[in-house]
Amino acid sequence: MLVFLSCPFDNGSIGNHRHRGGRGFMESDVRLTALLEELAANAWPAHEQQTLGKWRLRATFGTTKRANSVFAVGPFPACDDWMTVVEDFYQRRSLPACFCVSDASPAELDGMLAARGYEKVDECYVMTAKMSDCIERVDFDSRFTCRFAGEADDEWIRDFIRFEHFAPARHRAYTHIFSAIRPEKAFARICENGETVGLGTVVVERGWASLCNIVVAPAHRRRGIGVQLVGSLAGWARDHGASGLYLQVVKENAAAVSIYKKLGFVPVSGHHYRIRPTTC
Repeated sequence: MLVFLSCPFDNGSIGNHRHRGGRGFMESDVRLTALLEELAANAWPAHEQQTLGKWRLRATFGTTKRANSVFAVGPFPACDDWMTVVEDFYQRRSLPACFCVSDASPAELDGMLAARGYEKVDECYVMTAKMSDCIERVDFDSRFTCRFAGEADDEWIRDFIRFEHFAPARHRAYTHIFSAIRPEKAFARICENGETVGLGTVVVERGWASLCNIVVAPAHRRRGIGVQLVGSLAGWARDHGASGLYLQVVKENAAAVSIYKKLGFVPVSGHHYRIRPTTC
């Protein structure tokens, strides 16, 4: 489903949306959800992608669920054997079949996957904010400087993996994902006294800015650096034509959700993943 909105906050309508869960959305909510899911997929491109009707089957060496799951926005595929097509796609790559189920997915999909034994994991919010609301809430601290680069070099990726305590083997997948992003993008490095204390990514498309990969160095957490980083990413996005911000965050990450709400973000939709157990 492709939805083109000239301005994310025309008439203030999007800013007033509230996440209601379930299937009670108005049509405008579903349209917004579909748009944001599409933009988020463009901001996190998979190494391999196969279309199945309106859906996309994605695989990226098994690194991150977002890049290794079915983008299931829009109606069910027309072919009767779509489930077999999906499961074969992942089986050939030695990956578990995985679906990203959002509020813009077919209403019956989640129940069908549950009945088939697929496990539900990683419930997430999609949160949005008006650019002006977010930036106005940040008290910028002159101790921190933020530098932006158009690509993520090896040092940036290594620091990102180290800050997140990820396995070094993820480097290959992140190198592909970051280099393959086609919309305008920037990779931020926030520093204090010459030391990198945080990283983040911003991708701008159709008036919206995706904020992702926001991470603070473990030794510097709980100092408000995340807020400084979000403010800097928002400023870059504003200067490059965005008027709305969005991000995805795991619901259980209460600390991050609280910070984002203080910066003006509100949940507008949600998604989760359904993963096929390897024993199926």
